[in-house]
Amino acid sequence: MLALLAQATDDFSNTVTTTGDTAAATGIIAGMGIFFLVFLVIGLALWVFNLWMAIDCATRKEADFPNNNKNMWLILLIVGLLIGFGWIVALVYFFTVKKKAGGTSAPKQDSGTDTSAQ
Repeated sequence: MLALLAQATDDFSNTVTTTGDTAAATGIIAGMGIFFLVFLVIGLALWVFNLWMAIDCATRKEADFPNNNKNMWLILLIVGLLIGFGWIVALVYFFTVKKKAGGTSAPKQDSGTDTSAQ
C-alpha cells in the first residue's frame, strides 16, 4: 500500500506545467472576469431602470393610469425590485403607462395668453 502511494506521489510530482497551460488558464480567467463585468453592468442598468419606473409610478397622478390602478402598479414594481425580475414589470409599465401618458406626470403649463376673451 505504501509502495503504491509513493509511486503515485512520484508520478504526481513529475508532471511539468508548461507556459501554454498557464497562458490558457490566464485567458480563461480573464474571459470569465469580462463576462462577469458585462453581466454586472447589465444587471445594474436593469435595476436602475426598475427603480426609475417605481419612482415614476409613485409620483404620477392616479388619473394617468388606465382603470385608476396606481396601487397595483406600485406594488408590482416594488415586489419586482425586491425579487430581481422587476425589469419585466418595469418594461411593461414603461410602455403601458409612461409612454401613453406622455412621458411626464407634470401638468402642462399654458402660455399665459387668454384667447377666450376675443
